[in-house]
Amino acid sequence: MTAEQFALRIDDRLASLAADLRFGRYRPSKLKPVFIPKPNSDKDRLICIPVIKDRIVQKAIVNYLVTREKLPVENEFSFGFIKGRGTTSAIARAIELRRTYDWCLKTDIEAFFDRIARSEAKSRVTKALKNSSLIPLIHSFIDCEIKQTSVTRPKLAKQGITVGRGLRQGMPLSPLLANLVLTDFDNSFKTKRIEMVRYADDLLLFFHTKSAAKDGFELVKSQLASQGLTIPQLGGDSSKTQIVAPKQPVSFLGLEIVYLDATGNYEKRVGRRQIAKIEARLEEEYSFDNLRKERVNFHEASASLWRSISSYRSTYRNTYDFAILDSELGRIARKVLEGLFEDVFGSNVLTNVTPEGREFMGLGKADFPDGAPEFDL
Repeated sequence: MTAEQFALRIDDRLASLAADLRFGRYRPSKLKPVFIPKPNSDKDRLICIPVIKDRIVQKAIVNYLVTREKLPVENEFSFGFIKGRGTTSAIARAIELRRTYDWCLKTDIEAFFDRIARSEAKSRVTKALKNSSLIPLIHSFIDCEIKQTSVTRPKLAKQGITVGRGLRQGMPLSPLLANLVLTDFDNSFKTKRIEMVRYADDLLLFFHTKSAAKDGFELVKSQLASQGLTIPQLGGDSSKTQIVAPKQPVSFLGLEIVYLDATGNYEKRVGRRQIAKIEARLEEEYSFDNLRKERVNFHEASASLWRSISSYRSTYRNTYDFAILDSELGRIARKVLEGLFEDVFGSNVLTNVTPEGREFMGLGKADFPDGAPEFDL
């Protein structure tokens, strides 16, 4: 059932749902897997979508737990999925600490959501909520599994999904429960007075010396090992775990934190690597084949594309290299639209189109903003 269908008889459906909850008849349904291709990767990003009634119930529980502050998930280190915080706050705090500490440890928790021990999540929910009637209901969501078919089964196996383990990404409760599972992990660094910025499974830790950063790496490993979680080993440029030297750039949450001689300080910028990821993502999402598969027409695709471009502009507006990004986003949008025209009408369809015609079709060349800064990306 779609949200639109549910809304057609919303009062009756909500009353029925409330009665099922009240009298213990409610049972969550299995999750629908959606596989989103990752550029330059043989693995997809997996999102598990609950049915509409389960989404309603989970969001109601999340709202109750957050507004009543029932779960101890907030601390100075955690920025992901917490009201009033987010990526902007996490980046700002990381820059503040980068300006204070010479050395930085960057890493992430491997397959974090899919490897969380459900027994650990249930135990922490029970401890936090004590005798609440919500406990069995939340436990039932923790145990939600993915609906498998002959088509999805091999894909799920390739993703490393294990039945009976992990919190499925896509459920409204999962981010809140993931933060709950890591409360002791966060507090261990507070006890040792080690500065950290954590956004879900992405970690940045800050130190005054290289040897302290190496010790920090071992501490992170040992703390996570107690929960059956791991981080990548320290390695070369290909490893996601890096010890970053003074004035060296570090990537975090899609941005780069870099030292710029022009300002004499650390700044945030988008960088060429992230721009390339954005380009690959938009080309894949708005390809003719993908749009046909999703039954999206050109008018809908064009409007959606420009909404995406606007969203990127809004997200990265305060970065140091925004003028360059803004120009690149315009180029990418035109490239995507040109590709759609050529897929529909043939490869040479735009050869004889005049500049005025290109502009009319949204393919005109945008001038680079006056006074845009020039610096090495």
